[in-house]
Amino acid sequence: MFLESVQLKSKAFRHYYPFSLPIFDQFQSINFQNPVTIFIGENGSGKSTFLQGIAASCNLPAAGGAEVSDDPDFLHAKELADSFLLKWKVQTKTGFFLRAEDFLSFTNRIKQMRVEAENELKSIEEEYKHKSAHAKSLASMPHKRTLHELQHLYQNGLDTRSHGESFLDFFQARIRPNGLYLLDEPEVPLSPMRQLTFISILLEAIQNGSQFIIVTHSPILMGIPNSDLFTFDSHPPVKINYEETEHVQITKQFLEFPQRFIKYL
Repeated sequence: MFLESVQLKSKAFRHYYPFSLPIFDQFQSINFQNPVTIFIGENGSGKSTFLQGIAASCNLPAAGGAEVSDDPDFLHAKELADSFLLKWKVQTKTGFFLRAEDFLSFTNRIKQMRVEAENELKSIEEEYKHKSAHAKSLASMPHKRTLHELQHLYQNGLDTRSHGESFLDFFQARIRPNGLYLLDEPEVPLSPMRQLTFISILLEAIQNGSQFIIVTHSPILMGIPNSDLFTFDSHPPVKINYEETEHVQITKQFLEFPQRFIKYL
């Protein structure tokens, strides 16, 4: 465990977003008592905004897209971060923040890095063909190192796999022991079976001392053993049991009587 709680330092300026969100009515704190904490709730309930505020407060790197501190979409997250008071057991810089929608841009960025390094090596071959092997080796070294590291982390490239498979490859490559990971809807590219694989990756990371805070709509991920679920449909957010979540209840009812639901719709 690294992050123990998030409190709101000031309730000033609550007349505008994100402080106008209903979740901040009478909000005091959220305490993290288990290695996995899951935020659930209806669309627009504020759970992703809250997670982004934590990410900005922790100053963790963003694994996809722009950094939280640089992305104009996260201006509200930085404002929220300024009003958060984080209590740490031990502060860590290991880990990352990831939104599922940023993963495609991350995959493209990795592909671009590989192509640029390969093109640089081709240029060096032409530019240094009449120079010493030592000089050519020195010029090539950083680009070969880049290709070696990308190969080590992502084999032939995340873009050569399906979206879901590359997503799992990314996590297996990037999750380190003793890290804090903030994940916004990681189930998006994953089939139900791949979500189970994802859970197995998380469980192994937990055994290695990592902590996860996850926003999800997936009843499968909500079932991660020994996780705490907070519903953002309550104001302020409160803990809820797995079987009591609307996601689980509606999914169960639909699977039992799908035609009844379709007829109603």
